[in-house]
Amino acid sequence: MLGGIRFRPKSSRSSYRDEGGFLPAPASFSRIRSSKGNAWILVLLGLFLFWVFDPISLFAPRFTSPDYPSPHPFGSLHTIGSTSKYLYPPIEDAPLLRELGLSKLFKETRVRDANVPEVENTVFHSLNVDDDPDPVKQKAKEDTQNLISAHDRAKNAFKNQEKVVYRPKSKADYPKVVIVTAVDFQMYGLDYLAKVVQNRVNYAHAQNYGVYVRWYQEFVPILNSKQFLTAKERAKWVRLYCLRAAMFAFPEAEWFWYLDQDGLIANEKVNLIDYLLNRDDLSSSAIREQPVIPPYGLIKTYKTLQPENVRLVFTQSETKIETNSFIVKNDVIGRGIIDIWSDKLFLNYNNFPHGPDSAITHILQWHPFVLSKTVIVPARMINSLHSEEKLPENAKGSDYIHYFTGDLAVQWSSVGSPEESAKLLKEYTSRDKKAAPK
Repeated sequence: MLGGIRFRPKSSRSSYRDEGGFLPAPASFSRIRSSKGNAWILVLLGLFLFWVFDPISLFAPRFTSPDYPSPHPFGSLHTIGSTSKYLYPPIEDAPLLRELGLSKLFKETRVRDANVPEVENTVFHSLNVDDDPDPVKQKAKEDTQNLISAHDRAKNAFKNQEKVVYRPKSKADYPKVVIVTAVDFQMYGLDYLAKVVQNRVNYAHAQNYGVYVRWYQEFVPILNSKQFLTAKERAKWVRLYCLRAAMFAFPEAEWFWYLDQDGLIANEKVNLIDYLLNRDDLSSSAIREQPVIPPYGLIKTYKTLQPENVRLVFTQSETKIETNSFIVKNDVIGRGIIDIWSDKLFLNYNNFPHGPDSAITHILQWHPFVLSKTVIVPARMINSLHSEEKLPENAKGSDYIHYFTGDLAVQWSSVGSPEESAKLLKEYTSRDKKAAPK
């Protein structure tokens, strides 16, 4: 210090700081700090928008793909692969399954109603819910049971049938068409059931198609009711669930033809694709501007329907659409329509007098998109009706409903009893054998 003089700021209000002796901040300093803060906000906003809209995905696949659970049957997480394209349950088990009864083929639990807690509802489950999580251990357990008891063997086969899926060694010979049928061991005897399944297998073998057969009773957990199976119209819903299960078992097939157990494929020489499902024949066979509810319904099939858009093929009786024989294309639209049609909303609606027949009629009338994917063809193409009276051959050209020799399929769903059905099956099977080439 010169002369011992110490220099201090004039006062605390000076523009100089007491601490550190720094010069005052420039006047624009606050603006500089504000600009830096805004820049960070813009960077963060840009990163967020980049993450949301992902512009890179426009030019390249996303770095990660969605991780969905594996598909599985309704009552189990596991599947059983089969190299055979003829998938059907052990038909010889029908007498044993009748002896066991439905109470031993399912697991029943009581659950309180969410809306009315004082009411308990019965819920039916497949016996697969009690399976060991390890399928190898479960199979070993069942193999032991099967050796001890025929009833246990039948019960295990019954619960496992939903797991069976087609897994060919090579997809080169994959069937383009799969014939689907549900059979009822409580209604029909072993001889009837065996003839129905054999008929499907014979036709599929002749045309290189697939076969998918399930017991009606297997679908009790979906219906969640035993009474459905005893009501003729309500039992029809099984057709849809059986068809959807077939789509799971044969995911690469192009078409599925559901033909109910009260019917027979009468002409094994007819190839369904060449006969109906190719573009030209489907176009020429379609009944255009046909009332959905015959004969005078206001809603009609489209005049301009293009065959490549068809996903559903139906026939009609004189009064309604029939579902004892119909065809569905196996793509996202076809499967989606089946899923909507079989929804519990329709299943539990009591004002559909004919079950799924009434439901699809409602859908076609109120949903133009589904109608635009649907074609109605003459009944004799896939669903000829048995006639109680002998029809003259000269009526063949004008009768588009009843069966005549040479037709692809015949059905007798309107007969009154299983005994009558058995007689008709025997009659048409014998007629088919006589007509077969030597």
